[in-house]
Amino acid sequence: MYTVKQAAEQIGISSESIRYYTREGFVEPRRDSNNGYRYYSNEDIRLIAFIRKAKTYGLTIHEIRDILDKSNVGESPCELVKEMVKNRCKEVREKIIDLQSLEKRIQKALKEWELKGEQVIPDDIICPLIEDENLMITNKSH
Repeated sequence: MYTVKQAAEQIGISSESIRYYTREGFVEPRRDSNNGYRYYSNEDIRLIAFIRKAKTYGLTIHEIRDILDKSNVGESPCELVKEMVKNRCKEVREKIIDLQSLEKRIQKALKEWELKGEQVIPDDIICPLIEDENLMITNKSH
């Protein structure tokens, strides 16, 4: 049995993370009636380590809960995991495309802004660098 601090050290995470997983109901540590301390079992540590590993694949807490629920009723969650990770991969690809587009817009703007130098700003303009119609590039995905 491990205290919060010992469990955190065992897994390599913060004590607050252990408390979070406890509050979320992923683990139910035994309480010592003498001092109120929570004690975590090897199974609790294994479960939290599983959650942390699942998060490295981009899975959300909600998705991880679904995986564990399926496992807890004796079903293999592996097909569900494959589908979730496949979907996450697609989302990451889309995000990369969006970020590459953003990078191009930023690079173009920075080049243009370097050429402009200092400007006198009229009262009705907040920042001519941003408001310049010639530099406006619309982002089709937003």
